Amino acid sequence: METKRQATERAHQGNSANGLQTGYQPGYPIEQPFKLPLVASALLVLLPALLIYWFWGDSSTFPRSLKLFFGNWISPIILWFFAASFFHLILKRGKLRNEQRQTRLLSQRLLPTVMEESDADASPVQLSQQLLQTAKSKGMQANNLLLTRLMLFLNHQENDVDETFGIKERELMRGSYSLSRFMVWAIPIMGFIGTVWGISNGIAHFSSAMTATSSVGDVSAMLKENLPLVTNSLATAFDTTLLALLLSIPLMMIMIWLEKQEESYLIDLEENWFHLIKPKLVQHYHLMSAANGVSAGAGVAATNSGGHEAANEVANEIKLLSTQIKALQETMEDLYETVFASKLGKK
Repeated sequence: METKRQATERAHQGNSANGLQTGYQPGYPIEQPFKLPLVASALLVLLPALLIYWFWGDSSTFPRSLKLFFGNWISPIILWFFAASFFHLILKRGKLRNEQRQTRLLSQRLLPTVMEESDADASPVQLSQQLLQTAKSKGMQANNLLLTRLMLFLNHQENDVDETFGIKERELMRGSYSLSRFMVWAIPIMGFIGTVWGISNGIAHFSSAMTATSSVGDVSAMLKENLPLVTNSLATAFDTTLLALLLSIPLMMIMIWLEKQEESYLIDLEENWFHLIKPKLVQHYHLMSAANGVSAGAGVAATNSGGHEAANEVANEIKLLSTQIKALQETMEDLYETVFASKLGKK
């Protein structure tokens, strides 16, 4: 016997094969590819920073404040990581705003209008096609989360679609922050690498100078000659650590803030779907059946369906509560990964 999850996956596959008909388009609408931020930040930040370091980084007249950013070869990489992640989050923020705007348009204007204008004998599939055409005429993306859920529900009318799609949304949301999570981890690591590099270079310069000294009287001259090299290496060590800490903290704050914004959008979408949109769709088709001349026996069946509707509402409430609990659990896991795990790693 086919399980509910297998049936839902089969429904998803059917929708993917008939995307033009059902409107289901694979892909998370708030997903931002990594290639554009990485390449753009490399051209605009990494290459200019390396050129500045190559031509002016070792100059004695170079300002000390700029040496923090361009005084060594590791700082440009740290700047590149920060710029790539920051650009990635800015693009995701724009997609999130566009997704929220389209969802409000669909739920508040397009869906009520299409339901009012639909024929009394229109089937759910016909309503989904009419809704898809109206949404496309308004410039909406076919992979809008609410539109996709409407297409799945109207074309398959399976309650499993709600639960499975809600879980899928959160898994895709977590995966969409992979670049930013990696950068938040990699920036302090690059600062630590710069610290080790600078200290090792300083020790190497001092060791070479001591080896070249043949008498005690030459020690003073040796220190005077090689001390700037040692101090420059130590400056590199502490500058990279300082820069990494200064950039990783605001980057983490921006990432967590945007992630919470996206999580709130998904929770609001769940609440609107279970409390406003789905009940209206169910009620709409029950009223249509009554308008098409159902017999008195059908009236009894409609009364019984009212009990099923109440049970479905309770089930939807439980599903929504479990979704919110899962979101809270994921938030606590993220907090552990970003704060406690990093501290344990340093130890």
